[in-house]
Amino acid sequence: MKVVSSNQMRAIENAAFKEGTSSEILMQNAGHAIALAIGARITDGSQLVALIGPGNNGLDGLIACSELRKTDSYIMTIILLTNTVSEREDFLEELDLINSDVKIYDSLDCDSKFQEIEVILSKADVVLDAIFGIGLSRNIEDPLKAYINRIIDSLSENVLKVAVDIPTGVNTDTGEVDQTVFGADLTFALACPKLAHFTQPAAYFCGKVEVLDIGILIKEMKEINVNLITESSVGPKIPMRPLGSNKGSFGKIMIVGGSKEFVGAPALAGKAALRTGAGLVTSAIPTAISSSFTSLFPESTLIQLPEISENNSAWNSARYIHKNLAEYSVMLIGCGLGVSNQTTNIVENLLIPDIDVPKLIIDADALNILSRMYKWWDKVDDNAILTPHPGEMSRLTSLSINEIQSNRINVAQEFSCKWNKIVVLKGANTVIASPDGEVWVSKFANPALASAGTGDVLAGIIAGLLAQNVSMIDAALLGVYIHGLTGETFGKSSGLLASDLLESIPFIMDRLRINKGFKN
Repeated sequence: MKVVSSNQMRAIENAAFKEGTSSEILMQNAGHAIALAIGARITDGSQLVALIGPGNNGLDGLIACSELRKTDSYIMTIILLTNTVSEREDFLEELDLINSDVKIYDSLDCDSKFQEIEVILSKADVVLDAIFGIGLSRNIEDPLKAYINRIIDSLSENVLKVAVDIPTGVNTDTGEVDQTVFGADLTFALACPKLAHFTQPAAYFCGKVEVLDIGILIKEMKEINVNLITESSVGPKIPMRPLGSNKGSFGKIMIVGGSKEFVGAPALAGKAALRTGAGLVTSAIPTAISSSFTSLFPESTLIQLPEISENNSAWNSARYIHKNLAEYSVMLIGCGLGVSNQTTNIVENLLIPDIDVPKLIIDADALNILSRMYKWWDKVDDNAILTPHPGEMSRLTSLSINEIQSNRINVAQEFSCKWNKIVVLKGANTVIASPDGEVWVSKFANPALASAGTGDVLAGIIAGLLAQNVSMIDAALLGVYIHGLTGETFGKSSGLLASDLLESIPFIMDRLRINKGFKN
């Protein structure tokens, strides 16, 4: 599913017009779809207030009101936040279709009758924001700013706030929000999701996003290269588990990581890989932590790396790994590794020499170590997935965290192309970028996942999928989806431990298999 900018959405609409679909039909379709979606969520007798703006977003809202009035089941109030209604014949036609018992206020009434409006707003069950939509690209100014603020302040805590396409006060393309912003619980995206739906801080004010079909056939357009990860797009990539298989059928993973300070990180990653279905995990860890590590993760085989000293170079430690690397289909490096001179030398000796390496996932401290190396991307194998959080991405790119977070999609895309590596930029609405310029965003933005170790779990899930012969990009996409969906099973509760995710992974995998049509 494509995620579009405001200009791209207009281009899609213009293409539909050229093929014979009129703007009137699209707006009627949009209004009907909105009405159906609202009607499915409210009961007879519910009180609905519609906030109608001056443009096509407002007309979509009016058409929805007209459709909802046909059932005569709801108490409806319309507030026209525009003084140009008399200039638009299509607005007047829709208002004529709405029954006379509907209370209609115009912008002038926001001054003279606001006490009356305030009582209605305080009792509303649903408020529909159809003020601006994707057309807003400037700050909201008075008197409209004052009216909207008064309306927002008058709403009860229990009201369902619904936005048409984009909440008022949100910039569709940048994800920036105005000081005056309608915080929606639910946003109906017309035809396509928009960039702001998955860009912070706007995504927070969009609430849950539901895409409504308005009768536009979304053809592949070359310039649209941002996609939403959906179950229908990644579900078919879930690996099968044929009868008669053995552990060798599902791949072997080498995890290089761990330190005295971070014993648990490679254990979390390894357990996640096994829970995802990998056949075998071998952990290359310092000898000094092998005993405590084994108690955490007894299912892992071990390569114990001796402490680097005058008699034991980093190259010798790397040779312990190189010696058996050909047996493994995936190497995950970085979880809990630390950034000492010793680990820096190990990473250099593992990733920089021109030797055959399996499919690579580079995470955590391995990324921090790479960030210190001159043009590391020219030296590290291209068959790699990088999984930075914003801080690690900042060190890799020399951009500030604010610069990254305010432009996550473009930053991930730019550096994936520059480095010729797949980039998984973690965080709310994780972004995955491929060197060919394609970008995907995750719909999940669950604060429950904002805790130590959840990134190790994600790296392990991706490694587990790679071990089962899922392609590099599909493993990244499917891994992010499984990780996000696993987090959703815990809601938004605080106190979630990364290890809590592990037991849910097989159930999420089974659910995806069942939906795909597999019984095993």
